[in-house]
Amino acid sequence: MSESPPFPAKALALAEQLARPVTFLQFEGEGEPIAAWKGVPSVPLPEHLVVTDEDQIEDGDFFEHWISVDARKLPHALPGCLSVYLRAGGDQIALYDPEAVLHVDEGQALYGFPSQQVPHLDALFRHGPSDLQGWVAQELGTPAEEMLEWSELPLWKSPVLTDLDQQLRSEHPMWADERPVAQLGGWCWGWPDQTWDEREKLNQQLMLVTYEDSEPWVELWWTGQDFEVVEHLT
Repeated sequence: MSESPPFPAKALALAEQLARPVTFLQFEGEGEPIAAWKGVPSVPLPEHLVVTDEDQIEDGDFFEHWISVDARKLPHALPGCLSVYLRAGGDQIALYDPEAVLHVDEGQALYGFPSQQVPHLDALFRHGPSDLQGWVAQELGTPAEEMLEWSELPLWKSPVLTDLDQQLRSEHPMWADERPVAQLGGWCWGWPDQTWDEREKLNQQLMLVTYEDSEPWVELWWTGQDFEVVEHLT
């Protein structure tokens, strides 16, 4: 009888099973672009949000077009287009128009590269089988039932788990040597101001994360009724 693989190897295999579809956006690619970085937005601002005051513009107090996306390519696919805007002071908005068509006027075209994104170890523990949870609990010396209520595990207590966490992180754009401009879909890995599961507990779905020109790191979520933009600082 062959021996079962060690738990770190089993955990990595499980991570592949729990991987979520993701589309990485890059400046160079083939075919039709599926998003546009900055430039003229595909969904323009309504007139009452357009800033014309020169002092406000000089101070950066206006909505800046960040990215436009062909909404058919979002994980929650819709007709039309969506444009994300940021404003100094923390205001962010996403404008959706089912009739809009993506263009890249004065911006940079973004091309899609479909892939799969593995979860981080906290999500792996939450969604994994009982034997994996038991192994992690043994490594950390805390009952699994208690840790299932935690958003973040004290992985630093276990060299084995720390190494496993680093292996999973090495596949994520945040820790990669060369990042994509953005991604559609995938896993939320959490931020200093927001845990990875805060929105998932509300059944919200991650639509977009931008990496170019960060900070801020920009996320777009589907709440079930509307889109919501969030900025994060690290």
